[in-house]
Amino acid sequence: MVRRVGRAGASFPTPLFVLDAQPFSLLGEDDAKIVARIAVAREEGFIPAISAVTLAEVRRSGAIGRRLIWQRAHLTVVPVTEAVADLAGLLLEDAGLDGHECVVDALVVASAAAGNGPAKVASSDGSHVPKLIGAARLRRDAPIGWVPV
Repeated sequence: MVRRVGRAGASFPTPLFVLDAQPFSLLGEDDAKIVARIAVAREEGFIPAISAVTLAEVRRSGAIGRRLIWQRAHLTVVPVTEAVADLAGLLLEDAGLDGHECVVDALVVASAAAGNGPAKVASSDGSHVPKLIGAARLRRDAPIGWVPV
């Protein structure tokens, strides 16, 4: 059953393993590598999650769309709250990135960084996400890392 972190100030389950659009899309395709990475993350005690913004970004139809709906039910959905949006703005500023170009990446990283515990972000974006992760590291005590996909 899907776990949602809904109300403002709600405690985020941690540690989080947050998928951005590409790994979530690959999950819908039943990609063996991303399935294995999620299994390893679970073994390491991480909770597989997606940002609510990723739900809007990844839209598929047919069999893949149905698999995504099923997979989504097994992930924690982190809402894009005002606090997450504010953190995303700070990360963009700290990383020296343009908000219009990188806002979705910033929201995904902020969703991972919003909790108090360790976090990892699985992403194929090797240009913006590592910079945003670097900015997030400076704003939290717990480690946060990038998992290239």
